[in-house]
Amino acid sequence: MATKPPPPPRKPKKGEPPSIQETKSNLDKPEPGELSNLNFKVPAEFKKDFKIAAATYGCTQVELLQRIFKYWAENQG
Repeated sequence: MATKPPPPPRKPKKGEPPSIQETKSNLDKPEPGELSNLNFKVPAEFKKDFKIAAATYGCTQVELLQRIFKYWAENQG
């Protein structure tokens, strides 16, 4: 019975890790006014109503969400 040779060593697929100089700023906080994505799913009917509400009040959806959150935070006990 013939013995099977061991499999060849695997080649690394990810490459070298970044140097310390390249990763120094990866934990910096964003600027206070800088916008960031906030991704979540809502029912289609809610999305439609939210868009209509923003248009009715003459503001963007982001501004409306910020107003709603500010009001909620101020009135939370």
